[in-house]
Amino acid sequence: MKTTSRLLFFLLAVVSLVSCKNQLHVVTLYVDTDQIQLSNTDQHANFGQPLGISNTDFTTHVRKGDRVIWQGVSISNPADQVKITSINYVSGERLFQRISLSGKRGGDEMVTGAIKMRPGKFEAYLKEKYSINFTLSNKAGTFNIDPVIKAYR
Repeated sequence: MKTTSRLLFFLLAVVSLVSCKNQLHVVTLYVDTDQIQLSNTDQHANFGQPLGISNTDFTTHVRKGDRVIWQGVSISNPADQVKITSINYVSGERLFQRISLSGKRGGDEMVTGAIKMRPGKFEAYLKEKYSINFTLSNKAGTFNIDPVIKAYR
């Protein structure tokens, strides 16, 4: 049921934004829920990026008005839930209106946000370092990864 409602939400978001000039960016965190520990998060969680790009260098490219959805998926056991609990500003320009974005309490396993800032006429882009906090249904503790988001004109 949760998977169906998540898929329905995702499809409705895509359909509603296709007709707009703003884009929807889905950032999926892939987690090996069997192997991950708090001490080895970067080795067992990634964004599906090419080899040679670390999690801290993984970058999402956006424009003002774009929406971003962060979601988590277990790659080792489909029954394990990866719940994105919050997106938190770390450094750089603040591209979102709030310093911290969070999901609904007890609701979806994803977090959404809209880009509020864009570069001025003398800047090529604005860059924000942020932290993704997530929990797992089969492990205790809160894990985090610190990727990058860049906003262009």
